[in-house]
Amino acid sequence: MSSGYCIGAGHVLTAGHAVGPGAVSVRFGGSQEVPARVLVHGGEQVDLAILALDGPGAPEAPEVRIAHVDTGQATRLDCQGVGYPWWKEDENASGGPRPRGRAQLVGFVPTAEGTAGGRLTLHVEAAPRDDANGQADSIWSSISGTVVFAGDRSGGELAIGVVVAHRRRDGASALTLEPLSAIERLEPEKREAFRSLLGVGRDVRIPLLSGTSYPEPVPPQRQVSVRRILAGVLAAVLIVAGALVWSSHQDSVADGLTGGSGINATLTGTGRPGDPNSWWVLKDPQPAPAADTTIAVLAAAHEGAPMAEQTIRFTLQGNRHSGVMLTDIGARVIDRQAPLAGTAYMAEPGGNAPALRVGLDLDEDQPRARTYSGDDSRTLGGFYFDANGFSLAYRETTPVTVTAFAQRSLVRFVLVVSYTVDGKLQHTELTDTGGKPFAVSGIADHLAGAYTLPVGPAGTAWVTAGTTRADFNSLAVRLNP
Repeated sequence: MSSGYCIGAGHVLTAGHAVGPGAVSVRFGGSQEVPARVLVHGGEQVDLAILALDGPGAPEAPEVRIAHVDTGQATRLDCQGVGYPWWKEDENASGGPRPRGRAQLVGFVPTAEGTAGGRLTLHVEAAPRDDANGQADSIWSSISGTVVFAGDRSGGELAIGVVVAHRRRDGASALTLEPLSAIERLEPEKREAFRSLLGVGRDVRIPLLSGTSYPEPVPPQRQVSVRRILAGVLAAVLIVAGALVWSSHQDSVADGLTGGSGINATLTGTGRPGDPNSWWVLKDPQPAPAADTTIAVLAAAHEGAPMAEQTIRFTLQGNRHSGVMLTDIGARVIDRQAPLAGTAYMAEPGGNAPALRVGLDLDEDQPRARTYSGDDSRTLGGFYFDANGFSLAYRETTPVTVTAFAQRSLVRFVLVVSYTVDGKLQHTELTDTGGKPFAVSGIADHLAGAYTLPVGPAGTAWVTAGTTRADFNSLAVRLNP
């Protein structure tokens, strides 16, 4: 028996040893079962596995963000996870699989402690008596596969590892974790399969968490929100004769970062494939599409990004009775690469206007919110918050639209909202759906192809457009500080 976690898109992350030979089925609540199969397995080297659900009935689940743990210094990394150990089984159930209650693992990882194989140790605050099950095996039986999360500085949660064992000689409160960083030791094909299913691109740098130095107390923003963990679908796994059985629970949580921050930021929309008057560029060349093919269909089948600009809409809400004062909106750049040079597509037309509207020039070293120069939506002026104040009272909300422009590079980034509460500067980061960074591709010197779909009757054909950088002069952004 083991535990596990749904990581979105019909995938399940668990311990590798939990998936034995034989049929695999996943049970979501009650007795409903869904067939599943192993997509990737770490083998004997890495005790991790990811399953794919092959039937209907799985709940929606947000994708997770992952992090590696800095084991080069002795610090304390506060963590949480939720699993289904043996001792939470309902003893009064009769007939069929007995339902399991959840056990919330609240504790910390001493970053310099671990096994000789590079595994981490999670010390939980509370543990049952080691002899409570009356068996020779561990009371923590079935806790393997539980995904453990640690908080980042913005108040979000990042998965750092999976419980894979309880070594009784370590004590009842110590559990062994296989860190997600272990996938980097795998052969390239298997490593990239894990990274892709965990939502991490080949060239994306994974955050490195270092924890809090002893004996300094853990700041509130480093605490992990179990509500967000529950939103990711908690699962219990029952293994009988090599079969895997999973039950789960899910809460519905809005996109965005809330918790104990001074401002709640909720993502309400972003530029997507097929947005009117917006170009979408693919990584690889593609032929002219059929008349009834949409950009959304093309983008779903091929890697791509908005070209030249990305519109991000979100709502800010004050979360302090004393009020908060916005001081800036900027971008933290994750990485920069050469712009995508495959095929570009654009459909026509559309528009909208929010209460707070700013632009970001991602080609700047430290992008900050800028004003628009007059009515020209492609000429950016001075830094918005250098000349404008914007405050939010308790529970007051305001819609915000940020348009991020890139000309030279493919830029992946997260938005950073800065504000003061009682004179203290704080920051909240906002990511795209599933905790992924936003992305905007600059304009390549030469594209493999470009097509537009004019507004017209059904069946209107795609029209060939120019493919050189000069053909996209209308997308150029100017600074007029």
